Amino acid sequence: MIGAVRSVLRHGFELIERPFDRLFGPALNPLAQLGALGFFFFWIVSVSGIYLFIFFDTGIERAYESVEYITKNHWYHAGVMRSLHRYASDLMVVMLVVHLLREFSFDHYRGVRWFSWLTGLPIIWLLYTSGITGYWLVWDKLAHYVALVTSELLDWLPIFGEPIARNFIATGTLTSRFFTLMVFMHVAIPRFLLFVMWIHILRISRPKMNPPRFLAAMSLVILVGVSLWKPALSQGHVDLTRAPVQVGLDWFYLPLYPLTDYWGKGAVWAFLGTFFLMVGLLPWLPPMRRAKPAQVDLTHCNGCARCAED
Repeated sequence: MIGAVRSVLRHGFELIERPFDRLFGPALNPLAQLGALGFFFFWIVSVSGIYLFIFFDTGIERAYESVEYITKNHWYHAGVMRSLHRYASDLMVVMLVVHLLREFSFDHYRGVRWFSWLTGLPIIWLLYTSGITGYWLVWDKLAHYVALVTSELLDWLPIFGEPIARNFIATGTLTSRFFTLMVFMHVAIPRFLLFVMWIHILRISRPKMNPPRFLAAMSLVILVGVSLWKPALSQGHVDLTRAPVQVGLDWFYLPLYPLTDYWGKGAVWAFLGTFFLMVGLLPWLPPMRRAKPAQVDLTHCNGCARCAED
């Protein structure tokens, strides 16, 4: 099963990479610069995040208003930075997923590559945790939904003595200290992420940390264009007395959240545990055996052209 999936993915990447080589050239092929582009988008997220923090009010009463203020009143600089922060974060997920699938399809996780493969797993957790905590800070209806589902998932684990989900279903239970904690996590986790990304490339002989300047410039221009064309917007002020019914999801960071209603919390944790266990064990699983070439019986052959070619 794993071999069949790998073969399909490898064939797909080969079909895509050849036209990309002709179109962009081997040096500018985005599929050959996935790791470098991931680092590039990380720096965009970091710079835009620091810029936004200057205008952000960490108090729970003013968090939403401060985000709305920079989005509408200062759309031409802080608003663009918010959109850059959002879309560059989404592209980091895209780079991570495509990079993971490409390394898997070309069997780049065995032998000495096991170290880079395994150190890539905490990158997934840190990236998603950083993105999810960022959605909490906006404190709109989507943030309420994310807070509810996340706390319900955490409550399913035997970690906390009291349920934390009830803090998001009644007013007066949250304080500004909560937002201070969220801000700290959202700022601190990316620093750990950068550290793990550095460890991830330690054993690579010639790691690519910076994409070619032209590719980086074009990526930034496209990001700015998309930010101006479709800016990132909030989804209305949070109302703790009402459960969020319909919200627009970021499918890059929140694909599993709707599944909690269909599968249940335990099934979501079981899926995550099984996935990371299987991915973590891949370097030590036996490699797929290639089929031996068919033997041609030439005993009664008269020397036809086909047999001669074989």
